[in-house]
Amino acid sequence: MDLRISDLELFVTAARLSNLGQAAALHHLSQSAASTAIQRVEVSLGQALCTHERRQFRLTAEGKELLPKAEAWLRELKENLITTEAKPLILATTHAIARVAVPTILPIETIELKLMRPDMAYGAVLRDEADLALVLDNAPWTGVIKTEIGKGKFQLFSTQKNAAEQPVLLPEDRIEVHTLQQRWKQQYHTPLLIKARLPSWSLIADICSNSTEVGFLPDFLAHTSKLYPVSWQPPASPYRILALHRKSTDLFHKRVQHLLRKLRGVFQ
Repeated sequence: MDLRISDLELFVTAARLSNLGQAAALHHLSQSAASTAIQRVEVSLGQALCTHERRQFRLTAEGKELLPKAEAWLRELKENLITTEAKPLILATTHAIARVAVPTILPIETIELKLMRPDMAYGAVLRDEADLALVLDNAPWTGVIKTEIGKGKFQLFSTQKNAAEQPVLLPEDRIEVHTLQQRWKQQYHTPLLIKARLPSWSLIADICSNSTEVGFLPDFLAHTSKLYPVSWQPPASPYRILALHRKSTDLFHKRVQHLLRKLRGVFQ
């Protein structure tokens, strides 16, 4: 548990040079400090790794067995660190979800954002063109790892707490919209009056937040835009927000799980 990476690197250098003094110089240490570092490695691993001769650095049988494993582990660690630091996380999602998610992500993660429809975001993950997709759970997402990061309801919203009944703004053809229209007709026995169909949730939210229009939105976006549900609508439709990815390495898992914990705090 007390193993230091710098100490292990020193051990590898000394073993390859068969000389602790030269290794100490390369690592900018005195020979006594280098000797202490090697002893720390031995204590951490519970094994004698070298003979500690003054003029020659000789490995024990345990040291010879450890050397290639230590080199491989250090090489893998460096490659992973370089990958983590150099490559941004490629995130594919819709404009509406990005409006809420990205301000939370940016302080903790370097990202490359790709805005696209949910089905395209899903496809990008399948083709390894994106590391992570954030989508609404309205399709059978197969061949990926799915994690719920939030849930809520689709409803009609307005800037007015007691908005009067009026024609509404709807997004273009979606499952949630069909459900709203069916429930409206079941409750009122007349078709829902539509004022306009618009291409995105975000555009509806922007229009509603700057007018008295009533629009159909997921509540996470309505809350961000400070909108209120209207009282005259039928029962709301539930939704879930899912994170989709395919990669399963320990490093990627740790990176993504930290991100998802933060996003749950926003969407839930």
